[in-house]
Amino acid sequence: MTFLQKCLSITLILFTMTMHAFAATQATASVSNNQVYLGDIFMLNVEVDDTGSEYQLDTDVLKDKFTVFLPSRGQKQMYINGEFKAQTTWQVRLQANKIGTFTIPSLKIGDVQTQAIKIQVIEPSAQQKSVQGDAIFIENSLNKSKIYLGQQVILDTKIYVSENISNADVLPPALDSVDVERIDPKPQSQIIRNGIRYQVFSYQYKITPSIAKEMVIPSPLLTGQMNRRVNQWQGQSAYQAINIRGNTVALTVKDIPSNFQGDWLVSDDVRIIENNDLHSKEYAVGDPITRSISLQVASISLDKMPQIKLNYNNSMRYYPDKDDLKQGEINNKLYTQRTITHAIIANKAGQLVLPEIKIPWWNSVTDKQEFATLPAQTLTIKAAPSTNNNQSNSTPLLGNAALDQAKLNTSNNQPVNNTAELLFWKISTLVLFLLLVIGTIYHFTQRKGMTIKDNNSVNNVVESKQPYKALLIALQHAQPQLVYNSLLRYLQSKYPAITQIQEIENYSRLNEEKKQQLLLNLKQLELACSGQTHQWNAGELTKLIKQEHQLRNRDELNPLSDINP
Repeated sequence: MTFLQKCLSITLILFTMTMHAFAATQATASVSNNQVYLGDIFMLNVEVDDTGSEYQLDTDVLKDKFTVFLPSRGQKQMYINGEFKAQTTWQVRLQANKIGTFTIPSLKIGDVQTQAIKIQVIEPSAQQKSVQGDAIFIENSLNKSKIYLGQQVILDTKIYVSENISNADVLPPALDSVDVERIDPKPQSQIIRNGIRYQVFSYQYKITPSIAKEMVIPSPLLTGQMNRRVNQWQGQSAYQAINIRGNTVALTVKDIPSNFQGDWLVSDDVRIIENNDLHSKEYAVGDPITRSISLQVASISLDKMPQIKLNYNNSMRYYPDKDDLKQGEINNKLYTQRTITHAIIANKAGQLVLPEIKIPWWNSVTDKQEFATLPAQTLTIKAAPSTNNNQSNSTPLLGNAALDQAKLNTSNNQPVNNTAELLFWKISTLVLFLLLVIGTIYHFTQRKGMTIKDNNSVNNVVESKQPYKALLIALQHAQPQLVYNSLLRYLQSKYPAITQIQEIENYSRLNEEKKQQLLLNLKQLELACSGQTHQWNAGELTKLIKQEHQLRNRDELNPLSDINP
């Protein structure tokens, strides 16, 4: 064989091997099920008969029709009958979230492509269940089968599992015109049924319909993968996608009764509670009266809780705090509670009447309208104590001259025997009077100058000190306008967003009672600045400001104090 023939033979062999290798590289795709129910999760498996970094799977084209979970990728190499083989695989979990017939398009992986696959997504019927025999099953029940519009019902779901599953997830029931809220899951337990040991997972859902009708509550959906052993000797396993539903439950939702009066509220128990004993103290005009009222309603969501209307008249002012809403169990029944806290300030002495609070509601147990009532209360308000207790005795304006004048007037009633003596007394009195007037004018002129000088010195001292120290100096002089300016400057040094002193309410660290006292004192300070009142206590404000300053310094030194463990 010539050299040219040998080269041609080698080239032909290499070309044949290359073509064979190229023809051997293929990509295939398959699904665990091509007919699934709405919400089901199924598996897309993709295989390429080769390995290498050039093979990458792009699943973005699937996101318009399915929910796509993170793919898992694997590679393996093996010898079969003396022939070397390599393989790259992907497993992608897909969830059907639309009803209809869809196509998983051809997926390009490197220089190869998979075939397209059709998927049909159907809605499960009322009785349809997707089960896994006795290995996994779900049981559902409602605590009530008939409720009124706006009332809440609890769906109790128990999941029984006797096999190993992975990537498990529980999806709540999907319903139109119904609010579904999951309650914190209960602890896991075990049970034996028909000789099989099950792990029991309990879930609860609060269901609140927004329309009145007969409805069927579907089961929550358990999705995941079940591990199946396919080769006991080699320890090989396969993952099977699972979609488990339980039984459906029927629910009747009744409309609002035509004879109900008031804002609609339905429950099987409603309570209204006065948290403070208002008669345990005595109150005077201007004293803050702290009041707290709680409304507890069974089987109702937070957003359905009614407001508490106080109906106060003009004989009092009140300063409300932010409502507190929370939920909890009382005697194994779920309650929602609204608590309102506020301070009341009486404007005048006498009898202060707190009106009755009445909340209408429909008792779903007795099918009758009832009222949760807080009776009216009458408080006795005393007059405010006088603030001018240290009044000094006034000195007669004319001093000894006035006394001499009084003696002179007395002597006028006596017969006058000496005209010269009378003239002398008149001249002396006039001179003394003129001297007194001149002295008085001089005294007030000097005092005014000293006051202006003193005020200027105080302002200079206040401006020269730090905001807190300057505020304390202003409080010592008890000048309303100076205190107001110093207090605003101090607050803005701590909270730059503040524009009015009353805004300290949003930042104060004082307890509720002292905060109300502070707000009342600041209100009186504002009135004193405008000349409308003189009932302003600088000593009380000084005490409250010092407490506020100490609490703030403590929190700054311990920044974790406001964080719950």
